[in-house]
Amino acid sequence: MLGASEPRQRPLPSALAACAEELRSAVRIDRIEADVHALAAPRSRLHARARIELVEQWIAGRFRSAGWDVERQPFAYESAAGWLDYRENGRKAATTTYERLEGANVLAFRRGTRSERTIVVGAHFDTVRDSPGADDNASGVAALLELAHVLGPANIRHDVLLAALDMEEIGFFGARALAERLRASPRPATALILESIGYTAPGQRLPAGVGVVYRGQTARIARRGIADWTLVVYRADSTAVARAFGEALVHLGGPGAAVLARDPLDLPIVGQLIARRIPWAVDFARSDHVPLWEAGIPAIQVTDTANFRNPNYHQPTDVPQTLDYACIARVAAATALAVRQLAGTTSTAARS
Repeated sequence: MLGASEPRQRPLPSALAACAEELRSAVRIDRIEADVHALAAPRSRLHARARIELVEQWIAGRFRSAGWDVERQPFAYESAAGWLDYRENGRKAATTTYERLEGANVLAFRRGTRSERTIVVGAHFDTVRDSPGADDNASGVAALLELAHVLGPANIRHDVLLAALDMEEIGFFGARALAERLRASPRPATALILESIGYTAPGQRLPAGVGVVYRGQTARIARRGIADWTLVVYRADSTAVARAFGEALVHLGGPGAAVLARDPLDLPIVGQLIARRIPWAVDFARSDHVPLWEAGIPAIQVTDTANFRNPNYHQPTDVPQTLDYACIARVAAATALAVRQLAGTTSTAARS
């Protein structure tokens, strides 16, 4: 279908390939696993306030120990009506009105030598009620923390911002606050959002009819067999970011390791028809990349497809023992390489 085919992905040139291998070696699976275990418990401003406050402070400390400048970005939203608390398999389990919502993002910075733009990597650190949230989204936060180590004090041209985002589960409010900040900045931003990246399975469930739109992608998924690939959701203005990440992950994980799918509502000509006729189109807009899209910021979502693969999604069974840490490590290394490429360096200076 028009515009739905994957962007052409090419083998990495020698300099990037060498950098990818250095980053593969620098990423520590044991550190990622330890971080997931440390995070895995219900954490929410609504349902587990004491826990999420401890997690917020812990993330800030981890960023600082890796040598990054850290800022707490508090935010508040008033008179919110009808914001949803998702609890089960992406369905609306409850609708609640909140008079005031207060949360905080944890932001880690590394300034570039030219600072003409900002490369953002984000992952939310809250959970739904009663779920430890190992995959959703301790996996993404652990990869974010690993980036703080492996990116190191490199000589980069553009700013890098690592963002641990709050309140994704009730309406992307941390991402909304970040989008407002980025939109007000004189420097344009580009973002990669890590959302549930650690679950692999013998097979993959896909929404009915998705193959009509994404024929090439579904054919490659079928050929790969095992569901250990990563989905990259993008829009036209973030094609270059999706390609950079996808090429890095394919280098690290082999052919088929990354599946790129353009947001169906962003497809030319047929996008509005899809919006009216295809229920699963909304599944491309269920995370923190959405407020960035709405703010005009090029962004991609990186995900294992959540409830379309993981039966533990939003359940008490979303525990660290269910995850594939080698998969998280590959995604972290690919993200690091994409950030280095977008920020203007391929040199490595990883921390131990």
